[in-house]
Parts: sequence; C-alpha cells; structure tokens
Amino acid sequence: MSTNEKSYKFWDRVSGWSKAESAANSTLVECLNSRFGIHIMPDDTVLDFGCGTGTITLRIAKNANMVYGVDVSEGMLKRAQKNVEKQNIENVTFAKITTFNKMFNEDFFNVITTFNVFQYVENRKDLFEQFYKLLKPQGLLIIAVPCFGEMNSISALLVKFLRFFRIMPETYAFGEDEIEKEITDTGFSIIESIHLSNLPEKFIVARKDI
Repeated sequence: MSTNEKSYKFWDRVSGWSKAESAANSTLVECLNSRFGIHIMPDDTVLDFGCGTGTITLRIAKNANMVYGVDVSEGMLKRAQKNVEKQNIENVTFAKITTFNKMFNEDFFNVITTFNVFQYVENRKDLFEQFYKLLKPQGLLIIAVPCFGEMNSISALLVKFLRFFRIMPETYAFGEDEIEKEITDTGFSIIESIHLSNLPEKFIVARKDI
C-alpha cells in the first residue's frame, strides 16, 4: 500500500470522530470566522482545499457566492454532504480530489482556502503552483497552518509521538519563514501573516499579483 493510500484510509477511519473534531476545530473556526468577512466577498467563488467534514467550508459559504470543497477522504466528504443537507445550504459543492487539471479551469477562483493541510503535504511547491494557476488575477490564497518546525510545545511533541508510532499520516515540520518564502517564490505577495490566538496555526493571506 502506498503512502498516499495509507493517508486516505487514515482520514476515512477518523471521519466519524465528530466530538474530537469539534473540540479540535472550534477555537480555530471562531478565529477564522472573524477574518472571512474581511477577505471573502459576496460575489466570490471559493475553493476550500482539504475541506474535511465541511465545518469551515459551511462558514465560508455564508460570505461567498459559491464554494467548492475538495478532499481525499470519501468518509469525510460523506459527512460534509450530510452537514450541507442538514443545514439546507445551496451554494456548496463537495467532491473527491483527483487532479486539479481535470476538475477546474485556470483563473477560476477568487479565493482558495486551506486549513491544517500543508503539514501533510510533502511537495508544497507543486501545490502552491497549482493554486496560483487556479486563482484569478488579484485572487487570494488563505491558509492556516501549524509551523511545527519552530515549536517546542506539547502539540509538537504529540505530533512527533504519533508520527513515530505511525498513528497518523506522515507530517512535515517547517518554520514560518520557510513556508512564507515558498509562497512568495511562487509569485504571491503576502498581505497578512499573523497568529490569531495562542493556537499553533499561522494565518497567512497571499495575493496573486497579475
């Protein structure tokens, strides 16, 4: 079984851990929600990459015209679809990610969001380049990512423990300066880079300046 297949199966297994997910995401969701009204406009078409069960995707939908949520886990997406139907939200579509080239045209999105995803991505450069192509000129990339490379916290130690015993997928540690350089090297301009709270996540907004 390949590394990717193991990762997909892990996320399918944990897709039913609703209580654990809710506790882990609640603070982050509230922090992000305070920024959505600033960066996401009513006419925007948004891609939420690594949407999981759609908790944040549905918050984004309140500010945007249309939101596409994509993920590798069928289990997560099934829960996301149930959440959409339960809340009767009509401007959200969920799909399993295969390849961007077949799913969306270039210059298609006003905003791309991705939260707590990049720590699981080995080749971040390729993904940033794909995002750049998919965004319209002046489009925004909004990410929140834990920079474990600069952390000596309990969270960082827990991640190392889970990785060592292969309880969770491969996780990649990097610092804030490293990921910001990768973003700007792709052609983006960073317009906001802050910590929203005491959480390990760094909140970054970058613009496609073309």
